[in-house]
Amino acid sequence: MTATHRQDRRERRELRHGERADRRGALIDAAIDAIRTQGPSASMDALAAAGGVTKPILYRHFGDRAGLVSEIAKRFADSLLADLQTALSQTPPEPRQIVTSTVDAFLGFIEREPSLYRFLERNRDRGDPDLTGFLEEISNRVALVIGEQLRTAGRDSGGAEPIAHGVVAFVYAAGDWWIERRTMPRPQLVTYLTEFLWEGFNGQGVQS
Repeated sequence: MTATHRQDRRERRELRHGERADRRGALIDAAIDAIRTQGPSASMDALAAAGGVTKPILYRHFGDRAGLVSEIAKRFADSLLADLQTALSQTPPEPRQIVTSTVDAFLGFIEREPSLYRFLERNRDRGDPDLTGFLEEISNRVALVIGEQLRTAGRDSGGAEPIAHGVVAFVYAAGDWWIERRTMPRPQLVTYLTEFLWEGFNGQGVQS
């Protein structure tokens, strides 16, 4: 086989791989649109139909249900992390504003995508891939910013990572409660959570 033939075969393989990737992307887009339209209880059959395929063909692209859910979760994570990166890109970010921006970015995203958020939550309860990976990523990014702020202030930055993980877990739990009840507008909840995280119980008038 000549070098030209080998190159032709390689280019055909790359083209087929690119076509498969494009098809997978289109199926993920269709599944997400179906979840937004039909709600978090949308079945795998419905997600497949939205992409113009049957469920077995959908699984052929993603391996199984868990594979599709994992890809949808990655989309969720990428969008949320982009929002968070924008929120934390101030120069330089004020320490309290870091807290406010982190809280608002997360709550703002789940407010815009309630069906998608609930879909992933339901699949987490079933043992499918959950949100742990992207929560870890969010925590790590917040830790970098907090650590930099502490070092700039001449303080010990060793606590940046556990602090960031605690903040993200706290906001995640509060957001999960809020998205189900909506007893207050998002800005009010952001203010409550930020003030508590910043000032603790003392800031709420609670005496030790």
